Amino acid sequence: MNRIVIIGGGPAGYVAAITAAQQDKEVILVVDGPLGGTCLNEGCMPTKSLLKSADTYDLVKNAGQMGIRLSPNSIEVDWATVQERKREVISKLVNGIRYLMGKNKIKVIEGRASILSSNRLRIENGNENEVIDASKVIISTGSEPIPLPFAPFDGEWIIHSGHAMSLPAIPDALLIVGGGVIGCEFASIYSRLGTEVTVIEMGEKLLPGEDDDITSILHDELMNQGVTVHTSTSVKNINATSKTVYLENSDGKLEEIQADYVLVSIGRRPRVNGIGLEENDIDFSRLGISVDDRMETSKPSIYACGDVIGGIQLAHVAFHEGRVAALNACGQFAQVNYRAIPRCIYTSPEIASVGLTEKEARQKYGEIKVGEFAFSANGKAVLSNKPVGKVKVLVNPQYNEILGFSIVGQHATELIGQGTIMLHAEITADMMEDLVAAHPTLSESIHEALLNVVGQAVHC
Repeated sequence: MNRIVIIGGGPAGYVAAITAAQQDKEVILVVDGPLGGTCLNEGCMPTKSLLKSADTYDLVKNAGQMGIRLSPNSIEVDWATVQERKREVISKLVNGIRYLMGKNKIKVIEGRASILSSNRLRIENGNENEVIDASKVIISTGSEPIPLPFAPFDGEWIIHSGHAMSLPAIPDALLIVGGGVIGCEFASIYSRLGTEVTVIEMGEKLLPGEDDDITSILHDELMNQGVTVHTSTSVKNINATSKTVYLENSDGKLEEIQADYVLVSIGRRPRVNGIGLEENDIDFSRLGISVDDRMETSKPSIYACGDVIGGIQLAHVAFHEGRVAALNACGQFAQVNYRAIPRCIYTSPEIASVGLTEKEARQKYGEIKVGEFAFSANGKAVLSNKPVGKVKVLVNPQYNEILGFSIVGQHATELIGQGTIMLHAEITADMMEDLVAAHPTLSESIHEALLNVVGQAVHC
């Protein structure tokens, strides 16, 4: 038998399935929910669909600055159409994955899988049970939102991100608990659609994993969009009857806020329960399943990838981990290059980073060189009426090694691809001095930031 069984049809699972099928293996994909998992159905893609609607509304409202006259009274958001478009995007992409399953002769079984042994699984679908054999097993069961310990999700008032993208109407007031990636993205969506948004963050700043100078630009722009931000503040209690949230800041000051919804976005936890980990002595913790650099678990022939192993919970990381797990399960050797993983935040303005932050680089290397270039000095950004933000590049002065990029501004999540290639290919800063960037483009800012490292930037 040469069969690989994959548990979970999200980004890690379906990519693992296709990769294994490309190696001429018999592949079974067991899905407990729609193909595409959280990312495609209630995460990455639908959120970005809403963000695109918010971007478009924002663009139309401010068209007068570009010489386009519109009547303010004629501009409105048709929320039903926004939601229908989102559903159409999801349907098209899910159908695309379904097509790929057929194209690659992957058998898809609906049901909940649990591991009986290294080579055997049980699949439950309602009252029906099926036991199947496998040469190798790949676990990719994903993750789920973490609720507040004293206020579980009810889907009515206390909601998670999956609920937040399918609300029946644009709320008048939304309180977001957690100023990380998900919280900031939803703040950027709803504030620009007219909602009074309040963000509560326990830490000292939004997006704790990024540098202060980068996040402060987003902080200011969110406030310009009407978002109220409370940092160093915690939620002490929630009263669903009065729809009131009780807060306490670092000085002990108490405050009450009422809102139509409370969106809790304090993180996601791996789905590790009910899949047979303990029964088969597979090492795991609340942080996820333990794997080696080949994505193999403590049980030979069983692999895991994606959000279920913890680590960097991003869809593109799951894609790559799924591919690596499948290649190793097929007898090849592959590893993930975690050094060159882009981090993207689809707010307005966008934030994107790859490699080390400035804080991390200084902790690791001590003295480093920093090159920056502001979009306010970039012609394309100025003519697009989006001059906010900058590019920052970090370099090790000993070898001119590029350590990291951070970008905040329009199209940052597209621009970061250039930095990702440089880190992945281990290109040094001096190799890029003679790069010719097209003009006028935002990409010029990356070149200027690299030149700024050696004091040769032209436009700043």
